[in-house]
Amino acid sequence: MPNNDTHIGAVGNHIALAGASFTRPANTTAYASGNLIANSTTAGSVVPMTFVAARDLDITGSVRRARIKVNDAAWTTAGATVRLHLYKTSPIVANGDGAAWSSTESEYLGALDVTFDKAFSDPFSKGVGVPNNGSEINFAPDSGKTSIYGLLEARGAVTPASASVWTATLEVLQN
Repeated sequence: MPNNDTHIGAVGNHIALAGASFTRPANTTAYASGNLIANSTTAGSVVPMTFVAARDLDITGSVRRARIKVNDAAWTTAGATVRLHLYKTSPIVANGDGAAWSSTESEYLGALDVTFDKAFSDPFSKGVGVPNNGSEINFAPDSGKTSIYGLLEARGAVTPASASVWTATLEVLQN
């Protein structure tokens, strides 16, 4: 048992929800497939989503599914898909929102495609996705950390609402 494990006596694994949110820029510039969806149009100002996914420092886990919601009905109307890229360390992004998704490798973990197939009257769009390869994305956070990181990529053309709020939630099996 690791020295930092505070779950003495715990038996089995624990399912947890790890969430992160951001607000995209106040514009309605259309996305094309392959464009980054982020908090800033300036590359140096893009902040990746941070998911507190591990139950303790240096403890591994598995991402089983991702849920994404946005307060913008355009995503459901278009039947749009976004790809959530996950990383062990915080990636450095080469471009800003609306430009091509491009980042450092940052110990890339994998991706999940989420199709917006649920429209709500408030006007949220929501979708759920599974890993693109295999049934889970196994991770070990960076040394001394509990977090993994994410970036969103549009996988089709959508004209978004200005300043929409994006929330991604990972369904994690914590070891």
